[in-house]
Amino acid sequence: MLRSDEENFSVNWLEFLNCSSRAHEINEIRNIYSAKFTVGAGAKIAVLNVGEVRENVLTESPDRRNLEVLHDPIEDDVCDPSHGGIYNLKQDDELIAELILETVRESYSARK
Repeated sequence: MLRSDEENFSVNWLEFLNCSSRAHEINEIRNIYSAKFTVGAGAKIAVLNVGEVRENVLTESPDRRNLEVLHDPIEDDVCDPSHGGIYNLKQDDELIAELILETVRESYSARK
């Protein structure tokens, strides 16, 4: 799940974009992604509820993992006010990845 040089799983917190609709939020995330990196043809944006993710992982993981989801805006060349991270993950943590995947509410293409 995490690369060897990562301490958290990078996410975007849609509410911090202050958009008027889900469609506008997704378009803004697409704009941020396309400015930051090359978006693959099959790349997806998954919409989750932070509370549901944390609860599912806490109650269903053998070690009762308590994930932290923190807002961490980026003020670099490409400003990303929605950036955040999921903490308390480990490399190759496939079970936790599956538990997070169970909570996906919506998904969209990440490409513009």
